[in-house]
Amino acid sequence: MSIMTSSETFDYLPIQEWFMTRPLEKRNHFNHSFLFRVNEPIDKQRLVVALEKLSLRHGMLRAHYPAGGKCLLKESTAVELKELDTEGKSELEIVETLTRWQNHFDLERGYLWQSGILGGYADGSERIFLAIHHMVVDAASWSIIREDLKALYLEREPEKRSCSYREWVEAVKSYALTATQEERSYWEKSRSAEEEGQKLWQKLSEAGNSPMQCNRVEFSPEIVSTLQQPAPAYGTPQISDLLLGALACAMFEVSGQKENWITVEKPGREGVSVPLDVSRTVGWFTTLFPLCLTVGSGIEETIRMNRARLRAVPAQGIGYGALYSYEKLPGILFNYLERLIGIDESSWQICIEEPSGESMSPLNRFGNIVDINGLGRKGKIGLWFESSLQEDRHKLLCDSFRSHVEEAVQLIYR
Repeated sequence: MSIMTSSETFDYLPIQEWFMTRPLEKRNHFNHSFLFRVNEPIDKQRLVVALEKLSLRHGMLRAHYPAGGKCLLKESTAVELKELDTEGKSELEIVETLTRWQNHFDLERGYLWQSGILGGYADGSERIFLAIHHMVVDAASWSIIREDLKALYLEREPEKRSCSYREWVEAVKSYALTATQEERSYWEKSRSAEEEGQKLWQKLSEAGNSPMQCNRVEFSPEIVSTLQQPAPAYGTPQISDLLLGALACAMFEVSGQKENWITVEKPGREGVSVPLDVSRTVGWFTTLFPLCLTVGSGIEETIRMNRARLRAVPAQGIGYGALYSYEKLPGILFNYLERLIGIDESSWQICIEEPSGESMSPLNRFGNIVDINGLGRKGKIGLWFESSLQEDRHKLLCDSFRSHVEEAVQLIYR
């Protein structure tokens, strides 16, 4: 069965252009993948029909990227649904199978996603597997996909659609033409200052293609519970504000510099001049922009200072990529997602704790000195620190970050 719709062609967003110009060894293997837990046997034919309707509903699921810097939406789609019986299989065997299901995409020809059903669980539940190339989706897209797929599978009408991805691309292009001189001056000053600030961090990193240092920094349930409560002097600060303050202190301890530049990654679904509703739109919206972190007399002042700097960023940072692209950005990336909707549901739950295969090839290196990626979920906060720093510097960065978060909690929530 296939579904026909009119084809569309449009430009890349800055984040897509940045990705497509990186010298990546396995560009086609850079995906998001998840398992959805369903508390009953899955009807294969109903799921195929639901997936085909989902593809018609969200054009980016029909996207591919032929040479020429354009996104093209295919006119039709056909669903291939794989199946796996997990009974008696080790976790390694399951991971290897799910990796094979998603390491064969083709950006130039499409299609850029794969679906499957996993059965054989002792409690009678099953899993729906979806892997989709990152050029097609971001983290915020997953709750939309989950909700719409569930509705379509149950033969219900999904929520009303919001604007198309193409409309958002056009809005970002228009933003670059209408950005104020004040905003342009803000970014020009940032660009000239951060280039100088990166030189020391480059000296602190290992030369060549040395193995990346990688550590996970997690916090106790007591710390996480406290962070989710109102603070006496702050109201209810975003957890990311506190994390940025702790990172500023940790970077000072590693570099000896009071000011250190980072690249902030945000969901990117806001900030354009003409408001557009993208709350139900699937696509890769990520925004990147430079931010200078600084340290004050203590952790409390440091959090306040950096929170003010973040709030001063024009239009949520949307203009940086529109005006300058992401070719030159600070080599320390910070990305923290407060919550992924759909991980706490009783049915059709996003099973973030269950492995869904190797979604991104480890051979893809983006050249950052430090990558920090975090997610809040089910009463936990965890951040991955991956870096090319010298081993002792990497350990100091992780340990100092953890201790400053704990210190901030003790002082701010006392």
